Amino acid sequence: MTYRSLERANAYFYDPARRATAVRRHGGIRYLSSGVNHLKAPSVLLDIAARELKERMLVENYTAPGGAPAVVAAIAFETHERIGAAAFGAIGPANIAITAGATGALAFAFRYLAEIAGARTALVLGLNYSYFSTICDEHRIAYRTCCSEEPDSILPSAAEAVALVAKLRPDIVVLTQPTNPSGEVYNAEELDAVIAAVAATGSWLVFDEVPDLAHPGEADRPHPLPAKAEAFLERLIWINSFSKSRSLAGLRAGWLIADRPVVDFVRRHNERLLWSPVHAGASALVLDMVLRAAARRVRAASLVVGDPKDDAAIDHLVVRVTRRAGRYLKLFSPYSDDFSRPGDLWAFLDAAVDWPQAFRRYQVDLSATGAICAANWQAFEGRLGDRLRSVIAAPAGFNHCVKFDGGRDEWAFARYAFDDAGLDFYTESVFADYDREDSSEYWVRISTANQKEIFAAGCEKLSDFLDRGHGA
Repeated sequence: MTYRSLERANAYFYDPARRATAVRRHGGIRYLSSGVNHLKAPSVLLDIAARELKERMLVENYTAPGGAPAVVAAIAFETHERIGAAAFGAIGPANIAITAGATGALAFAFRYLAEIAGARTALVLGLNYSYFSTICDEHRIAYRTCCSEEPDSILPSAAEAVALVAKLRPDIVVLTQPTNPSGEVYNAEELDAVIAAVAATGSWLVFDEVPDLAHPGEADRPHPLPAKAEAFLERLIWINSFSKSRSLAGLRAGWLIADRPVVDFVRRHNERLLWSPVHAGASALVLDMVLRAAARRVRAASLVVGDPKDDAAIDHLVVRVTRRAGRYLKLFSPYSDDFSRPGDLWAFLDAAVDWPQAFRRYQVDLSATGAICAANWQAFEGRLGDRLRSVIAAPAGFNHCVKFDGGRDEWAFARYAFDDAGLDFYTESVFADYDREDSSEYWVRISTANQKEIFAAGCEKLSDFLDRGHGA
């Protein structure tokens, strides 16, 4: 398993002459397979980021190796809100490192595991994702992807995963929740069983939550920490990102939470290689963390945004959450980002943000994102349902997986769809980096995080392409 599959796809689909030909022939390229949220980021985040660009001295955002201190403090705050008071002691700013996207977190985590922990084998529960194989190749870690033996599923069941871990005894187990590219997840009981199996073999668990909570209506998924944890687990690395769930991919802002030796290692390598994992836009990332926590409190209280009888209670909860967040940021980031003078990021935010109003805007925008994703999937099924042989409708996130009824071999399908219909697809071999080109059994990712008219045009193009026999 090498980088060859993704390298082959990128070389083909991003060849300038070939793309120019496809654009001229089809009037543009339609994406039905992107893993990135192509819907507009919440307006309140864009507004505060624009204000930051205009009003702050951006030299302040030439950040430390661990990332902007205010962002680290906000991640600690939001994580504490999620895990509950019993595990507060397990996570603080010293356990958190900002990275250049979730890929940066994965790359440095594996460097630590190879160079310091001596890891040589990895098991991926499901399919891996872009650049994973290059990371493993660089550090001479042999990896294996394991998909479910059950029909219409990529993520192994908890029972399958427990058996695989016990049999293979890998140094590292990689679990994405929601699973890439199908959005499958383990419930709390299933996740506990998998974690227990990993612990029994002495393996490390790399727990990746990208993309997480695409809109506030989604409930929290179970997390990997015990209900009562006084210290962070030594062999757990927990990864997340702002990039995909909030349509902020250009910021390349990810993070990992881990035991102190892992975090110290990552910060050293940030300093040597990347310098500033977070730049301008730190205010938007902090604001997102605070509003995520507020959304959780509103959900837990069963309050409904937009219902007049709940308005006062929602405002009260939002204000309480923001006061708690302010205490975190004042404690852990009391000065400007370079610590050179007073003027913390929280003061910059709090002076400009009407928190209850910001929460309503955030909730409305992200709920609209969820509604568009749902409508796009309904449109896809309505237009192409009769051409589908297998479907994994995502329980979480915006990525679904399908297998078409009949059709060309995998690589031929992807090439012909691009050339003859102007459709850009990522198929299973890209995610798993299989060294193969001619599989007739393969999943295709369908990402619904796109504008309705663009997605609908892509569905029409795909339907016509299949009707003309190009799928066969």
